Formats: sequence, C-alpha cells, structure tokens
Amino acid sequence: MWVHMTKGIDISHHQGDIDWSQAKNEIGFVMIRTGYGVSSPSQVDKKFIQHIEGAKRNGIPVGVYHYSYASSPLEASKEASFCLDIVKDYQLEYPVAYDIEDVTIAKLTKRQKTDMVISFCDKIESAGYYAMFYCNPNWANNHLYADELFGRYDFWLAHYGVDSPSIACGMWQKTDTGKIAGIKGNVDIDIAYKDYQSIIKTKGLNRYSGVKPYNVYIVSKGDTLWDIAVKYYGDGTKWTEIYKYNNLASDKISIGQILKIPN
Repeated sequence: MWVHMTKGIDISHHQGDIDWSQAKNEIGFVMIRTGYGVSSPSQVDKKFIQHIEGAKRNGIPVGVYHYSYASSPLEASKEASFCLDIVKDYQLEYPVAYDIEDVTIAKLTKRQKTDMVISFCDKIESAGYYAMFYCNPNWANNHLYADELFGRYDFWLAHYGVDSPSIACGMWQKTDTGKIAGIKGNVDIDIAYKDYQSIIKTKGLNRYSGVKPYNVYIVSKGDTLWDIAVKYYGDGTKWTEIYKYNNLASDKISIGQILKIPN
C-alpha cells in the first residue's frame, strides 16, 4: 500500500507552449527535460527555459531528466555535467533523473549500461543533487544489473497499461496519453510515491543548502579506508563511516574505485 501519492507530468519541447496557470490545478509536480547527450547548445531542450520558468512562476515543484545517448560511463559522466550546467541557476524540488532508453544504447553490454547509470547518478549526487534513473521493465530486467542500482538510487519506472507498477519504484510513469488542462495533446502522467520535496529540503539537496552531502574520492595505489578517513576526518577510526555510506561488502578497496566520502 502506497502511503504517499502525488500526481505529476513529465515534459519536453514536444508539449509546446503550456498554460501553467491552468496546469497547476491538476498536478503536484513536473519533470522537465534538460536536454540530451553531451554539452552542446543545440542539445539543450529548446523549451527548457520557458518550461521551468513558467512552472516556477506558478509555484509548481520541479524536477528534471536528461536523455542519454552515452556509449560509456565516461560519456554518461559528461552528460551529467551538461545536465548540471543547464540547471545550475535553479533550485529543484524533485530529483534529477537519468533517462536510459535509447536504441543506440541497447547494443552495449549489461555491464556498460549499469556502469553508465552509476556514473551519471554519482556525478549528480556529488554535486549535491538528488539522483534517480528512468527506464521501462524490459530495461530494468534485461539491460541492467538492477540489483546494483535499486536501493542505491531512486527508480522512475515507465510502465503503461497496468493498474500499478510492476517493480517497486519511487516514481511511476503510468501513461503517455494523459490529458492536462493548459497542455495541447497528450502528456506523460506520473505518480510520485515519496514526498520528494520534503526529503530534498530536509537533506539540503538541489541547492537548498550550500553544503554538498559528500565528496567523491577515486582510490589510488596504496590507499586504505583508514588512510582515507585520516585524510578527510583526521581520524582513521572513522573508516567505518565510509564503509557504511558506500554499502561496501568488504573493507578491501581497489585502484580506480569511486568512493563517496560523507560530510
């Protein structure tokens, strides 16, 4: 049984001009596409500024999503940087989502695609934003090592024609043929099962605080959790904080491993 449910929409330039004064009476949030791929002026969604400014003027909580064309974890990280640059002037009440669904990505290995989600989401989180990833059941079940992602990041599931989500998720995209006042044509309808606005504000994320929740550290040769704890906290006994925060299965770390160091 879902305790919290908020109806929202997700949009891109395909929705055209929106009368937000009408739409705000039917929705509790909106997820807006920032753009797609890596940094390029032509790849910012051409309605992003108009959409986010309109939603905010009308008091509608906003989150964003970035459509991926990445072919490697490094490219996914660059896409995250592009996304962060697009939203840098805005406070967001809802998550920043990684949209992994493009047919060009499907041909990559399961390992590559999973690492791309991790790369994008970790970059978003390291900048002090709330990260999530988006895909449909086929992708979740067959294209990703979902067990590595669920619990680590929130999941936004696209699944149409069902009465409830087939996979536990923080947000459910239930249809792409919704109707909302102020929007011409069809629009995606979403249900949020968490009070993201309160969670994000409480944790000081998405520019609600100037303090990042953690730093990112890349393990070098000879590093131990004890040494890293001394570096950041001045106390090697605090290595367990890093261990727990990263859900590590062992205290052994490897060169190149990315660790989140909680502040």
